[in-house]
Amino acid sequence: MEKPARRRRARRVLALAAAVVGVARWAKLSPVRVEGDSMAPTLPDGALVAVSPLRDEPALGAVVVVRRPDGSEHLKRVTAIPGDAFRTAGRDPFVVRYGELALVGDNAGRSIDSRHYGPVAIEDIVAVARFCYWPPRAWRRLPGGR
Repeated sequence: MEKPARRRRARRVLALAAAVVGVARWAKLSPVRVEGDSMAPTLPDGALVAVSPLRDEPALGAVVVVRRPDGSEHLKRVTAIPGDAFRTAGRDPFVVRYGELALVGDNAGRSIDSRHYGPVAIEDIVAVARFCYWPPRAWRRLPGGR
């Protein structure tokens, strides 16, 4: 009697896994691993985050993937949108222009971000983080785009 129950359980697990993969593909979600502490404690080092391609300008507070000129990609939070004033480290505040965003890591003391290199062109934003799914203690939905 145990073999049929085990097989049913295995079929249910496989069906659930197939459904999760199907939804992830439909939503065009991709995994990104957090490297470093710049987004801690929201996203700890080594966390896995599901991201989707950028469709519209991200909203204030969204966590985004930005591609830097050296080709590396980093997760940062949108802290200023066009028209907002933003203060950089050791410089006068500036107003974020159309087509740009200011990005900052949640762990300001461990983050190199717009406070150091200024605003980022929206074309350099490649994805919006939707949710953190690993480790389990960090599971959370993240604020996304509009």
